[in-house]
Amino acid sequence: MRLRNGKRQKTEDRPEALAATTPGFAVELRGVRRQYGRGAGSVHALAGVDLALPRGTFTAVMGPSGSGKSTFLQCAAGLDRPSAGSVRLGGTEITRMSENKLTELRRSRLGFVFQAFNLLPSLTVEQNVLLPLRLAGQRRDRRRAAEVLAQVGLAD
Repeated sequence: MRLRNGKRQKTEDRPEALAATTPGFAVELRGVRRQYGRGAGSVHALAGVDLALPRGTFTAVMGPSGSGKSTFLQCAAGLDRPSAGSVRLGGTEITRMSENKLTELRRSRLGFVFQAFNLLPSLTVEQNVLLPLRLAGQRRDRRRAAEVLAQVGLAD
């Protein structure tokens, strides 16, 4: 997996990645491992990732197919659980959170842009945009949804 400047980075090359936990980090991974399967057929998708990304920064995750990019992103966002290690989002430890708490955290603090969009085809674009608010029991603001859709060129 390649991070930032396109070069594979070792932990010792990134001392900021091992800095003490501070509120300035958007996401922190410490010793994150993810193994699928057991025994001879097991796959080690992540083998001890240590990384801290400061808030307000942009990081590109690049690498060949099968290098662990999706697994890394899914573990960092709480969509998948690491086999070992810890993940913090905005200073909140999420590694051992219950599924309900993770769902609440993702709904209130994260945004995802999936490759396959993951829209519900039976809903309109507006309804898809408003769905998270509906699920959270919050008031749906159709005017705000229209503004946001207009900002990304989807008003019509």
